[in-house]
Amino acid sequence: MNAQSKAGKVPPSLANKVIAFVESRMSSQMGSLITRHGGIPYPAPVLQEIYLKDDPQVHQIVHDMCEGNLDAIVLQTGVGTAALIETSNSMGLENEFLTALDKTTVIARSPKPASVLRKNNIHIDIMPPEPYTTKDLIAALPDNPLAGKRIAIQQYGAANSILSQELSTRGASVQEVSLYSWGLPEDQTPVVNMINDIANGHIDVLAFTSQPQVPNLLNIAEKHQSKDSLISDLSGQIVVASVGPVCTKRLNDLGISVDVEPEHPHMGSMIIAIAEYFTD
Repeated sequence: MNAQSKAGKVPPSLANKVIAFVESRMSSQMGSLITRHGGIPYPAPVLQEIYLKDDPQVHQIVHDMCEGNLDAIVLQTGVGTAALIETSNSMGLENEFLTALDKTTVIARSPKPASVLRKNNIHIDIMPPEPYTTKDLIAALPDNPLAGKRIAIQQYGAANSILSQELSTRGASVQEVSLYSWGLPEDQTPVVNMINDIANGHIDVLAFTSQPQVPNLLNIAEKHQSKDSLISDLSGQIVVASVGPVCTKRLNDLGISVDVEPEHPHMGSMIIAIAEYFTD
Protein backbone atom coordinates (compact mmCIF):
# COMPACT_ATOMS: atom_id res chain seq x y z
CA MET A 1 0.00 0.00 0.00
CA ASN A 2 1.45 3.39 -0.96
CA ALA A 3 1.65 6.49 1.20
CA GLN A 4 -1.30 8.08 -0.58
CA SER A 5 -3.55 5.09 0.16
CA LYS A 6 -2.45 4.96 3.79
CA ALA A 7 -3.28 8.59 4.29
CA GLY A 8 -6.51 8.33 2.30
CA LYS A 9 -5.72 11.73 0.89
CA VAL A 10 -4.25 13.10 -2.33
CA PRO A 11 -0.83 14.68 -1.70
CA PRO A 12 -0.89 18.43 -2.40
CA SER A 13 0.27 19.34 -5.89
CA LEU A 14 0.47 22.51 -7.95
CA ALA A 15 -0.77 20.44 -10.90
CA ASN A 16 0.99 22.42 -13.65
CA LYS A 17 -0.34 25.73 -12.36
CA VAL A 18 1.70 28.75 -13.43
CA ILE A 19 3.09 30.35 -10.27
CA ALA A 20 4.44 33.87 -10.78
CA PHE A 21 6.70 35.28 -8.09
CA VAL A 22 8.46 38.58 -7.62
CA GLU A 23 11.29 37.34 -5.37
CA SER A 24 14.76 38.44 -6.47
CA ARG A 25 17.41 37.27 -4.02
CA MET A 26 16.21 33.65 -3.77
CA SER A 27 14.68 33.32 -7.22
CA SER A 28 16.33 29.99 -8.06
CA GLN A 29 15.26 28.42 -4.75
CA MET A 30 11.70 29.63 -5.27
CA GLY A 31 11.65 28.23 -8.80
CA SER A 32 12.97 24.87 -7.58
CA LEU A 33 10.29 24.64 -4.88
CA ILE A 34 7.55 25.33 -7.40
CA THR A 35 8.89 22.75 -9.86
CA ARG A 36 9.31 20.16 -7.10
CA HIS A 37 5.63 20.48 -6.23
CA GLY A 38 4.45 20.15 -9.82
CA GLY A 39 4.07 23.80 -10.76
CA ILE A 40 5.48 26.00 -13.51
CA PRO A 41 7.63 28.86 -12.15
CA TYR A 42 7.29 32.34 -13.62
CA PRO A 43 9.96 34.66 -12.15
CA ALA A 44 9.51 38.43 -12.42
CA PRO A 45 11.73 40.17 -9.81
CA VAL A 46 10.55 43.61 -8.71
CA LEU A 47 13.39 44.46 -6.31
CA GLN A 48 17.00 45.45 -6.60
CA GLU A 49 18.98 45.70 -3.39
CA ILE A 50 21.01 48.91 -3.27
CA TYR A 51 23.64 48.62 -0.55
CA LEU A 52 24.54 51.69 1.48
CA LYS A 53 27.89 50.57 2.86
CA ASP A 54 29.47 53.98 2.32
CA ASP A 55 26.68 55.88 4.05
CA PRO A 56 28.05 57.96 6.98
CA GLN A 57 25.20 56.74 9.22
CA VAL A 58 26.23 53.12 8.64
CA HIS A 59 29.86 53.92 9.49
CA GLN A 60 28.69 55.76 12.61
CA ILE A 61 26.81 52.67 13.86
CA VAL A 62 29.96 50.59 13.42
CA HIS A 63 32.04 53.17 15.31
CA ASP A 64 29.41 53.50 18.05
CA MET A 65 29.38 49.73 18.53
CA CYS A 66 33.17 49.48 18.64
CA GLU A 67 33.43 52.38 21.09
CA GLY A 68 30.82 50.95 23.46
CA ASN A 69 28.26 53.67 22.78
CA LEU A 70 25.36 51.23 22.25
CA ASP A 71 23.57 49.14 24.86
CA ALA A 72 21.54 47.06 22.41
CA ILE A 73 20.98 46.49 18.71
CA VAL A 74 17.91 45.20 16.87
CA LEU A 75 18.77 43.28 13.70
CA GLN A 76 15.72 42.81 11.49
CA THR A 77 16.98 41.08 8.33
CA GLY A 78 19.64 38.57 7.42
CA VAL A 79 20.93 40.56 4.47
CA GLY A 80 21.16 43.72 6.59
CA THR A 81 23.02 41.92 9.36
CA ALA A 82 25.49 40.48 6.85
CA ALA A 83 25.91 43.88 5.20
CA LEU A 84 26.66 45.50 8.57
CA ILE A 85 29.40 42.96 9.27
CA GLU A 86 30.77 43.39 5.73
CA THR A 87 30.83 47.15 6.24
CA SER A 88 32.85 46.77 9.43
CA ASN A 89 35.25 44.59 7.44
CA SER A 90 35.63 47.24 4.72
CA MET A 91 36.43 49.75 7.48
CA GLY A 92 39.11 47.45 8.90
CA LEU A 93 37.10 47.01 12.10
CA GLU A 94 35.43 43.60 11.73
CA ASN A 95 37.14 41.85 14.66
CA GLU A 96 36.59 44.83 16.93
CA PHE A 97 32.99 45.16 15.78
CA LEU A 98 32.14 41.49 16.33
CA THR A 99 33.77 41.50 19.75
CA ALA A 100 31.78 44.58 20.78
CA LEU A 101 28.58 43.15 19.28
CA ASP A 102 28.95 40.00 21.34
CA LYS A 103 29.13 42.12 24.51
CA THR A 104 25.92 44.00 23.60
CA THR A 105 22.28 43.02 24.01
CA VAL A 106 21.49 41.49 20.62
CA ILE A 107 17.89 41.27 19.42
CA ALA A 108 17.20 39.26 16.25
CA ARG A 109 13.79 39.76 14.70
CA SER A 110 13.66 36.36 12.94
CA PRO A 111 15.74 33.28 12.07
CA LYS A 112 17.36 35.08 9.10
CA PRO A 113 19.44 37.59 11.10
CA ALA A 114 19.84 34.93 13.78
CA SER A 115 21.48 32.60 11.24
CA VAL A 116 24.01 35.28 10.24
CA LEU A 117 24.78 35.98 13.90
CA ARG A 118 25.34 32.31 14.69
CA LYS A 119 27.67 31.92 11.71
CA ASN A 120 29.77 34.66 13.27
CA ASN A 121 29.55 33.12 16.77
CA ILE A 122 27.50 36.02 18.12
CA HIS A 123 25.01 35.31 20.89
CA ILE A 124 21.31 36.24 20.64
CA ASP A 125 19.55 37.62 23.70
CA ILE A 126 16.04 38.00 22.31
CA MET A 127 14.16 36.59 19.32
CA PRO A 128 10.35 36.71 19.12
CA PRO A 129 8.19 33.71 18.22
CA GLU A 130 6.53 33.20 14.84
CA PRO A 131 5.32 34.96 12.80
CA TYR A 132 8.07 37.46 13.78
CA THR A 133 5.97 40.60 13.42
CA THR A 134 6.73 43.94 15.06
CA LYS A 135 4.00 43.16 17.59
CA ASP A 136 5.70 39.86 18.46
CA LEU A 137 9.05 41.62 18.76
CA ILE A 138 7.69 44.28 21.12
CA ALA A 139 6.02 41.60 23.24
CA ALA A 140 9.37 39.79 23.53
CA LEU A 141 11.20 42.83 24.88
CA PRO A 142 12.12 42.69 28.57
CA ASP A 143 9.95 44.45 31.16
CA ASN A 144 12.94 46.16 32.76
CA PRO A 145 13.22 49.92 32.22
CA LEU A 146 14.80 51.05 28.97
CA ALA A 147 15.20 54.65 30.11
CA GLY A 148 18.57 55.97 29.03
CA LYS A 149 19.46 52.86 27.01
CA ARG A 150 21.09 53.49 23.62
CA ILE A 151 19.54 51.18 21.04
CA ALA A 152 20.33 50.86 17.33
CA ILE A 153 17.72 49.47 14.93
CA GLN A 154 18.77 48.01 11.60
CA GLN A 155 15.96 48.86 9.22
CA TYR A 156 14.60 46.46 6.62
CA GLY A 157 14.48 48.90 3.71
CA ALA A 158 12.18 51.30 5.54
CA ALA A 159 11.85 52.74 9.03
CA ASN A 160 9.93 50.68 11.58
CA SER A 161 8.16 53.59 13.21
CA ILE A 162 6.06 51.40 15.52
CA LEU A 163 9.13 49.74 17.04
CA SER A 164 11.16 52.95 17.36
CA GLN A 165 8.20 54.79 18.91
CA GLU A 166 7.67 51.99 21.43
CA LEU A 167 11.33 52.01 22.45
CA SER A 168 11.36 55.81 22.67
CA THR A 169 8.19 55.75 24.78
CA ARG A 170 9.98 53.42 27.19
CA GLY A 171 12.76 55.99 27.50
CA ALA A 172 15.39 54.58 25.15
CA SER A 173 17.54 56.66 22.83
CA VAL A 174 16.97 55.16 19.37
CA GLN A 175 19.18 55.25 16.28
CA GLU A 176 17.82 53.74 13.05
CA VAL A 177 20.10 52.80 10.21
CA SER A 178 19.44 51.27 6.80
CA LEU A 179 22.05 49.05 5.18
CA TYR A 180 20.21 48.88 1.87
CA SER A 181 17.23 50.24 0.02
CA TRP A 182 14.82 48.47 -2.29
CA GLY A 183 15.25 49.92 -5.77
CA LEU A 184 13.41 48.96 -8.94
CA PRO A 185 15.13 46.36 -11.16
CA GLU A 186 17.12 47.70 -14.09
CA ASP A 187 15.29 45.37 -16.48
CA GLN A 188 11.57 45.64 -15.84
CA THR A 189 10.51 43.71 -18.97
CA PRO A 190 9.77 40.43 -17.07
CA VAL A 191 7.48 42.34 -14.68
CA VAL A 192 5.64 44.13 -17.49
CA ASN A 193 5.21 40.80 -19.30
CA MET A 194 3.89 39.23 -16.10
CA ILE A 195 1.33 42.02 -15.63
CA ASN A 196 0.11 41.45 -19.21
CA ASP A 197 -0.01 37.68 -18.72
CA ILE A 198 -2.05 38.13 -15.54
CA ALA A 199 -4.53 40.30 -17.48
CA ASN A 200 -4.73 37.68 -20.24
CA GLY A 201 -5.36 34.82 -17.81
CA HIS A 202 -2.05 33.04 -18.38
CA ILE A 203 -1.01 33.00 -14.71
CA ASP A 204 -2.73 31.11 -11.91
CA VAL A 205 -0.96 32.48 -8.80
CA LEU A 206 1.07 35.54 -7.87
CA ALA A 207 3.24 34.91 -4.80
CA PHE A 208 4.80 37.61 -2.58
CA THR A 209 7.66 36.75 -0.23
CA SER A 210 8.27 40.18 1.38
CA GLN A 211 6.30 43.36 1.92
CA PRO A 212 8.60 45.72 -0.07
CA GLN A 213 7.73 43.75 -3.20
CA VAL A 214 4.17 45.06 -3.10
CA PRO A 215 4.77 48.82 -3.62
CA ASN A 216 7.56 48.11 -6.11
CA LEU A 217 5.23 46.01 -8.26
CA LEU A 218 2.56 48.69 -8.17
CA ASN A 219 5.14 51.39 -8.98
CA ILE A 220 6.19 49.49 -12.09
CA ALA A 221 2.55 48.94 -13.05
CA GLU A 222 1.83 52.65 -12.59
CA LYS A 223 4.74 53.56 -14.88
CA HIS A 224 3.08 51.48 -17.59
CA GLN A 225 -0.45 52.77 -16.95
CA SER A 226 -1.66 49.42 -15.63
CA LYS A 227 -1.81 49.88 -11.84
CA ASP A 228 -5.60 50.05 -11.50
CA SER A 229 -6.17 47.14 -13.86
CA LEU A 230 -3.54 45.05 -12.03
CA ILE A 231 -5.17 45.66 -8.64
CA SER A 232 -8.49 44.68 -10.18
CA ASP A 233 -6.99 41.49 -11.66
CA LEU A 234 -5.43 40.59 -8.31
CA SER A 235 -8.84 40.88 -6.68
CA GLY A 236 -10.37 37.85 -8.35
CA GLN A 237 -8.58 37.09 -11.61
CA ILE A 238 -5.86 34.97 -9.95
CA VAL A 239 -4.86 33.54 -6.58
CA VAL A 240 -2.72 35.87 -4.44
CA ALA A 241 -0.32 34.22 -1.99
CA SER A 242 1.54 35.99 0.83
CA VAL A 243 4.41 34.57 2.87
CA GLY A 244 3.14 35.97 6.19
CA PRO A 245 1.13 38.57 8.11
CA VAL A 246 3.49 41.53 7.52
CA CYS A 247 3.31 41.01 3.77
CA THR A 248 -0.44 40.35 3.94
CA LYS A 249 -1.05 43.61 5.78
CA ARG A 250 0.84 45.57 3.11
CA LEU A 251 -1.25 43.93 0.38
CA ASN A 252 -4.51 44.56 2.25
CA ASP A 253 -3.55 48.19 2.90
CA LEU A 254 -3.19 48.66 -0.86
CA GLY A 255 -6.53 47.08 -1.65
CA ILE A 256 -5.36 43.57 -2.55
CA SER A 257 -6.96 40.56 -0.86
CA VAL A 258 -4.85 37.50 0.02
CA ASP A 259 -6.11 33.99 -0.78
CA VAL A 260 -3.25 31.95 0.67
CA GLU A 261 -1.03 32.61 3.70
CA PRO A 262 0.90 29.72 5.31
CA GLU A 263 0.77 28.95 9.01
CA HIS A 264 4.54 29.43 9.20
CA PRO A 265 6.04 32.45 7.39
CA HIS A 266 8.52 30.60 5.20
CA MET A 267 8.87 30.34 1.44
CA GLY A 268 8.63 26.54 1.45
CA SER A 269 5.54 26.61 3.67
CA MET A 270 3.89 29.06 1.29
CA ILE A 271 4.42 26.80 -1.73
CA ILE A 272 2.91 23.86 0.16
CA ALA A 273 -0.04 26.04 1.22
CA ILE A 274 -0.63 27.02 -2.42
CA ALA A 275 -0.54 23.34 -3.45
CA GLU A 276 -3.02 22.51 -0.66
CA TYR A 277 -5.27 25.36 -1.88
CA PHE A 278 -5.59 23.71 -5.28
CA THR A 279 -5.69 20.14 -3.96
CA ASP A 280 -8.50 20.89 -1.52
